[in-house]
Amino acid sequence: MTDKSIAFALLVMGFAGQHYSGFCGAEKQPVDTSTLPPPVNRKVDFAKDIKPLFQANCYKCHGPDKQKSEFRLDVGSDALKGGEHGQDILPGKSVQSPLIHYVAGLVEDMQMPPKGDRLTVEQIGLLRAWIDQGVEWPEETSLKLKSKTDHWTFKSAIRPAVPGVNNPTWVRNPIDAFILARLEREKLAPSKEADRVTLIRRLSFDLTGLPPTSPEVKEFVSDMRRDAYEILVERLLASPRYGERWGRYWLDLVHYGESHGYDKDKVRANSWPYRDYVIRSFNEDKPYPRFVQEQLAGDVLYPDSWEGIVATGFIAAGPWDFVGHVELPITKTDGLIARYNDRDDMVMTTISTFQSLTVHCARCHDHKFDPISQRDYYGLQAVFAGVDRADRPFDIDPKIFALRKPLISEKARIQSKQRTLNEIVAKVASPDLEQLDARRKERKEELEKLPKATKESPGNGYHSAIEQAPDAEKWVQVDLVNLAAIDEVRLIPARPTDFPDTPGFGFPKRFRVEAADDENFKDRRILVDHTADDFPNPGDKPFVLAANGRRARFVRVTATRLWERTSDYVFALGELQVISGTNNLALLAAVSALDSIEAGRWKKSNLVDNFDSRKSLVEPAETPEIQAKRKALEDEVGKLNDERKRLVESLLDEETKSSLASVKALLSEINEKLDALPKPQYVYAGTHEFTPMGSFLPSNGLRPVHLLRRGDVKSPGELMSPSALPCVPGLKGQLEVNDPDDEGSRRAALAKWITDSRNLITRRSIVNRVWQYHFGRGIVDTPSDFGHMGSPPTHPELLDWLAFWFMENGESIKKLHTLILTSSVYRQVCQENAEGARLDADNRLLGRMNRQRLDAEAFHDALLQISGKIDLTMGGPSVRQFFFKDDHSPVYDYTRYDVDDPGNYRRSVYRFMVRSVPDPFMEALDCADPSLLTPKRNVTLTALQALATLNNQFVVRQCEQVAERLSKEASDPATQIKLAYQLALHRSPTEEEAEELIRYARKHGMANVCRLIFNSSEFLFVE
Repeated sequence: MTDKSIAFALLVMGFAGQHYSGFCGAEKQPVDTSTLPPPVNRKVDFAKDIKPLFQANCYKCHGPDKQKSEFRLDVGSDALKGGEHGQDILPGKSVQSPLIHYVAGLVEDMQMPPKGDRLTVEQIGLLRAWIDQGVEWPEETSLKLKSKTDHWTFKSAIRPAVPGVNNPTWVRNPIDAFILARLEREKLAPSKEADRVTLIRRLSFDLTGLPPTSPEVKEFVSDMRRDAYEILVERLLASPRYGERWGRYWLDLVHYGESHGYDKDKVRANSWPYRDYVIRSFNEDKPYPRFVQEQLAGDVLYPDSWEGIVATGFIAAGPWDFVGHVELPITKTDGLIARYNDRDDMVMTTISTFQSLTVHCARCHDHKFDPISQRDYYGLQAVFAGVDRADRPFDIDPKIFALRKPLISEKARIQSKQRTLNEIVAKVASPDLEQLDARRKERKEELEKLPKATKESPGNGYHSAIEQAPDAEKWVQVDLVNLAAIDEVRLIPARPTDFPDTPGFGFPKRFRVEAADDENFKDRRILVDHTADDFPNPGDKPFVLAANGRRARFVRVTATRLWERTSDYVFALGELQVISGTNNLALLAAVSALDSIEAGRWKKSNLVDNFDSRKSLVEPAETPEIQAKRKALEDEVGKLNDERKRLVESLLDEETKSSLASVKALLSEINEKLDALPKPQYVYAGTHEFTPMGSFLPSNGLRPVHLLRRGDVKSPGELMSPSALPCVPGLKGQLEVNDPDDEGSRRAALAKWITDSRNLITRRSIVNRVWQYHFGRGIVDTPSDFGHMGSPPTHPELLDWLAFWFMENGESIKKLHTLILTSSVYRQVCQENAEGARLDADNRLLGRMNRQRLDAEAFHDALLQISGKIDLTMGGPSVRQFFFKDDHSPVYDYTRYDVDDPGNYRRSVYRFMVRSVPDPFMEALDCADPSLLTPKRNVTLTALQALATLNNQFVVRQCEQVAERLSKEASDPATQIKLAYQLALHRSPTEEEAEELIRYARKHGMANVCRLIFNSSEFLFVE
């Protein structure tokens, strides 16, 4: 019974004037409010009347230092939210407010304050009047809230004026004016411009992640046009290599990976379309608001674009708990925790990426430093209340896309109805059904207790009746008992003991494999069809087909052209396996067939006995006694299953049975239409429609998202509605959701809120990120934390000016690049000067350019380009540069990968990103961990790096390839060394360097000379 219904019942019974309390753990009991002091008859001032009262009587237990029962009275938002047992202050309702009951002594054992003097009648009257007048709690009286909002990020911005400078000749664009004005205030001067070789190398690595070629350097150095530099910038921005370089930065930011992470780090085979989308978006210079909106809700906001589906790979980019979702249902505590963790990752990635705020810090309590409450956090979780991560189909062909989309939507609708009907069926109960289930349970337990096998079975497998013509149709099928997600079906050919020299005995010439939910295959789905042409006999090799998670209860193999035996024709199989995860669901399953030879070593049951007539597939088979016992139990369980099915059907009303039949027919019809379309592509993305897998089921609507007290799923509080952040200046925290019951509408509303032209934080965030990648440090050095715990901006006026400029220029990232790269600030040399080192040792004021070490990808790809082996093929499935074994916990072994495999020559952005086992070479060079959001990589200098860049097999092999290239272009060591310097360092060696390296080459070979050059600081660092 709810509190409201209790109160209403008491009112009817004559307890008017009495109310219920019992918060803070007391039993709910009627409270006689007739003795309450009346409210004072005047306007109450919080600062003068209420706050001193709280300070004197309440703060000791409910103030800034201690919050008993999680109730706090020094902060307005916290006080109104209430404590761990509910809301204590009800605005406009002092009679019903538990706080008044406590201070008036109306609740036994809950009188407040618990010690010392009680509140006077006048003080209680003040509190009552203050509550009845609406609980006015001016923001300025909440010191905590005021201090949180008193921060540059949460203040409205105006476009700053470009400052004047004393040396205007140095200023090429407004960026220079902001930087120079600050330098001049600090009595500093900028550095001179770098030489052209330095500039082209800097630009090339910055924009493409590759070094310039020798001809490109020569052409730029000799280009005497006044705009030669600008032309170079434009050319590099137009290169396809630009998207590969800057796409990699974005993938770091959203912790993109191609395995799930956690305990069972399973492969995500379809992550790569999102990676290609990101690269393509940068190359096309997609306007930033569109780029943001597509990633959060492209499927909703741009429903006619296949890219809108692929872009939602952003939502699914991070780690995913396979065990928590697939093996644990949401009804279990750990399963529920996994779902909340999953939404936490979505919220954290979204707000960190687009708003540069640490909203996830408010999961267990209000943010300690920023004006972000728990309510704000769980309002954002509610945005993602109906979305999961799974493979999602899409079609690049717009015609096929238009045909498939409505079918998928209709299928999801019907499946939702089917799940509802199945829940009704599952709840059917009767005494007879309970007794039958008890018997089934007993027999199944007996089956499980049977002893292990002791000797091999003589079974050959399944054998059809013999036919005189080849075109007779035969079929055999297995019953998996329950609907299950199927990953693979394996047909293992027979080699019977009486035909020991005949591999592939009985394997059909033509056949198809189908799955269905009913044993008559009315709703069949074809898994593979080889009925048009003769299929080559596989011999002893199993025929394996992927089922891609299709759910079914029955699997059938139908032979349409039989195998020739001795002037007659048969269909035979040694073993049929149906694989789900690591389990063979067909093991000892019930088998039925059109016909079967049940004699000697041929039996239907031998098709699923783990023995293929050549060897035991798992363990030795059983003794005849155990076999007989098992057979008897299996037969009894089968009869009980049939009896249960008939009993359940008899208990269902006609409407439910009719609805079930209708749903099956509709699904069958839709599946046939879908099967007739060309196969779609898949992307691992955010979706609410997917094939169930174990306990991982579609949400069938919106999941409830509660405000969790202390972040504990066992302490759910208020049911949350979707909302954004009220702390963002210029915007309200409410979202304009078109359809609150549609999960896509929620995401679309958040996407529009983030890209709203009034949301300057979105623009500050992205311009700061672009600045960081060019200068090695952002204007804000904590690019994903603009809050109190982040770094303050070194040039706040420049940051805001860039944000406004960005919006006024179509929010084009390429235009932003051009503005930054053509500034005098960017073109400076790296050399320090004494005064600059004394006054600005960390170069935060940018009186010179920052020297930057090549990151892992740039070093890797530069070696490939210089060796001439680089493969510039774009897009497609990622290259697995490791040995892989798909096991219970997959194996990823980089030591067993062939260094000469052509996959090694792809650019590093196309390598497969494993979370649990990173590439040791890339990890040594500080590559991003795909399990973590990486807005800024660590840059270290370690002995391990030197060992890797000298001795890693990839580096050694590329140095050998460079030496081969040099030997083809020159025969003498001196010329080869000169060419190596030109390729790697874009200069000729000094006389001293040449002499030393010639001696070294004669002793150790040219490949080792290349290893030295590639490990030089001049190569590893960009000036």
